[in-house]
Amino acid sequence: MPIFRIIYYISLFSLGFAQQIDSILYADLEEKGAWKNYYILNDKSDYDFVTISAKIDSIHVRGDKSVQQKVLRSLFRPLLGLSNQNLVITQFRNINGAYSFLNNQSFVSFAQYGKKQVAAVINFHPQFKSQIGGILGASKGTDGKWLTTGEVDLHLENPRGKGTISDLEWRQPNDQSRFLNIAYEIPFPFGLPFGAKAEFLQDFMEDTYILESSSGMATSIGPFGRWMIGGKKESIHELVDQIDYNSESLILGVLGDQRNNRWLPYQGSYWGFEINLGRWEDHQGQSKVLEAEGNFGYYNLLKNSVLYFSFWAQGKRVDKRDLPLAKKVKFGGAGTLRGYYENQFNADWVMIQTTEWIFGDLSRSQIFLYTDIPFADGLSIKPGYGLGVRHYNGNLSLDIAAGFSSESTGPKIHLKFSSNL
Repeated sequence: MPIFRIIYYISLFSLGFAQQIDSILYADLEEKGAWKNYYILNDKSDYDFVTISAKIDSIHVRGDKSVQQKVLRSLFRPLLGLSNQNLVITQFRNINGAYSFLNNQSFVSFAQYGKKQVAAVINFHPQFKSQIGGILGASKGTDGKWLTTGEVDLHLENPRGKGTISDLEWRQPNDQSRFLNIAYEIPFPFGLPFGAKAEFLQDFMEDTYILESSSGMATSIGPFGRWMIGGKKESIHELVDQIDYNSESLILGVLGDQRNNRWLPYQGSYWGFEINLGRWEDHQGQSKVLEAEGNFGYYNLLKNSVLYFSFWAQGKRVDKRDLPLAKKVKFGGAGTLRGYYENQFNADWVMIQTTEWIFGDLSRSQIFLYTDIPFADGLSIKPGYGLGVRHYNGNLSLDIAAGFSSESTGPKIHLKFSSNL
C-alpha cells in the first residue's frame, strides 16, 4: 500500500509540474505574439522553439457600412505584412489615435487559413461627430455694463462616405475683431496611400490689421498618430502704418487622440504638436520665422471621480524683429484661460496648465472644479479658477463654466454648446 501511495503522489507532482511548464510556454508564446510558432518536446526531455513565418496578407472589415470599402482598405493598409499579433495591435492603436472617429469601439481579431495565411478582421464601429455649435461669453466690464462675445463652429465628418472632415469656424472675441477659419481634410484622395488637408484663415481687427494665410499638407499614419507635412503662406497688412509682412513656412506636425468618448471624455489621453519654420519678409528685408504649438491632455480615473490635466503652449518668433500685433499669440476666455475675456491677452509665447476635478455620471453629466494657470512672455497674469457643468443628452452638448480671477471685476460666464447633425 505505501508504494502505491508514493506512486500516486509522484504522479500528482509530475502532472502539476507538466501543467506549470505548459502554462509558462503558452505565456511565452502569447508574449511573442506569433500566430504559428510552437514548442515541441525533443529526445532530451527539453523543448525546442519552432518558428513558422506567417504574415497578414488580407484585411476584412465588418460592422458599420457608412464608409466606403476602398477608403477602409486604405485606412487599414499599414496592417498588411505584419508578422505577429503584437505588431498588429500596436499599429492598430496608431491608426485609432490618428482618426478620432475610430475610438475604442473598433477592434481587430484574426482568422487563419491555409498554412501561411492570416487575415486581419476589423470590427469597425466608428463614432462620427458632425455638429454645429459655438461659444457664448458674458462678463461685466469696468463700467458696469455686460459684454457679450461669441463663436460659431460647423464640423462635418464623413458626409459622403469617404471619411472626409470639414470645418468652418467664425469668432467675434470683441466688437472690433473677427476671425474665420475653413479647413478640409480627405484621408486618401484618388486612392493615394496618404491623405491631404487644406486650410484658409483670416484674422481681422478693425482699423488695425488684416491677416490671411493658406496652407496645404499631406497626412499619413505613423507612430503617435496622424503626421502632417506641408507648407503655409501668410500675409499681414497693417492698416495704420500701411506696412506689409509676408512669410512662407514648412509645416511639420502630429496629432493623436485615444480618449474614450468624443462628447464627454473621462478616460485616455490626447496630444498634438506643430512647428512652422520659414522665411519672413517685411520693409526691413528678409528674416527667419519660427512658430510652435503643442498640447497634451490626460484623464486619471479615481475611485468616484476623475482628475484631468492638460498643457497647452504656443510661441512665435521672427529673428531680429519685434512681432507685430497680428502675429502675437492671443489667449483668454473659454478655450484657453477661463475667468477672463475672450482674447484679452497677447504675447510672443504662452503656456497654460489646466487641472479639473470631475464628478458625476461621467458619460452623460459632469460637474467640475478647475484652475487655469498661465505663464506668458512679459505678462504677470493671475490664475483663473471656478466651477462648471457639462451635459450630453445624445443630441445636444452643453459646457457651462463660471470663471473667476483675483484681477477680474466679477464672474465670467463661459458657455459652449453643440448639436449633432
